[in-house]
Amino acid sequence: MKHWNKIVTGTVLTSVLFTGQALAATNTSSSSLAPKGMQLLSQKTADVTGDNKADTVYLYGKKADKNSPYVSDLTIKVTDGSTKKTITIDVKDGGYEPKLSLQDFTYDKAKEIMVTADTGGSGGYQTNRIYTIKGQKAQQLSLPGLDKDKEGVVGGGFIQLKPIDLNKNGIYVLEGTERLTGDYNADVRGYLKSKWKWNKTKWELMSAHFEPTVRQLDVYNGSFKSSDSAYAFLAPKSWNGNILVDELTGTKAAEYVPEAKHITRFIFNSKNIEDQATVVEILAFDKNDWKKLNNPAEPPIGTEIAQNPATNMVYVAALPQDSVFDPATDLGKKFQSVALSLKEVKQAFVLVKR
Repeated sequence: MKHWNKIVTGTVLTSVLFTGQALAATNTSSSSLAPKGMQLLSQKTADVTGDNKADTVYLYGKKADKNSPYVSDLTIKVTDGSTKKTITIDVKDGGYEPKLSLQDFTYDKAKEIMVTADTGGSGGYQTNRIYTIKGQKAQQLSLPGLDKDKEGVVGGGFIQLKPIDLNKNGIYVLEGTERLTGDYNADVRGYLKSKWKWNKTKWELMSAHFEPTVRQLDVYNGSFKSSDSAYAFLAPKSWNGNILVDELTGTKAAEYVPEAKHITRFIFNSKNIEDQATVVEILAFDKNDWKKLNNPAEPPIGTEIAQNPATNMVYVAALPQDSVFDPATDLGKKFQSVALSLKEVKQAFVLVKR
């Protein structure tokens, strides 16, 4: 959260306008078939060309597996309501469950085209693309950000960017959500919410506020048993009274790892909230989801420690990558007394029958 000091109250902060490149627009007959090998994902009608006539916007994509929510090669086609010609926009991105929306960001009464899709990775991020059409050509707008080529207030990207009609007048702004973490990705400290307004040629930051993830947590005492994930954790006696247990369950247990069915964070119980660092985190995944996530080309979420063939679940442990506190300090010594190695985590983890 060291970048939080970039925000200065009352100061208007702006981001760069366009990507600087107009996208090629191909005019074809409105009766053209969908691109070869693609299927129609969404269709909406509104004036996007600025001539006060309703246009039709189509979102197409490729599905290698009809049962998978992942779609590649996203493509937009706009049929002009006046000329009946078609403008094609090659989005190029892919993602899970892509969505198409039309709203006026630039205050010219013509709506912009926005496409969002979940990346499906461990970070839970979205890809976002916004296009405006001028003179039968599509231009891509840059995404909100304080620094050039970086998205968001702190520059790490948005886990969600959505249009909202702030004043209920048909003029939209963007509301972004950024995840702020501690010493590693799974140690979520809270979420930074920001609102952005288009001002002629650039985005302006209207407001931003931090929402900490603070909840009343149980204190570890002797053992922990997860009824949802069917395991027990039998830690050393040094944990008693010194560890807080944060358990997240459900089909989307946490925004930062949407594939996880169950997450348990064991947290160092310090009097100061800012010193409550995670000692170990246990994540439960469906076996098939874990295979997709466990990509050698991407930073690892954690280390697999067990499988339960009866439930088709895989259990993964995530440990801090670096020393959380100075080991020479009293706080550092206390943290070291409860810190576990991967070997000790495996010994403490026990599958149990429900």
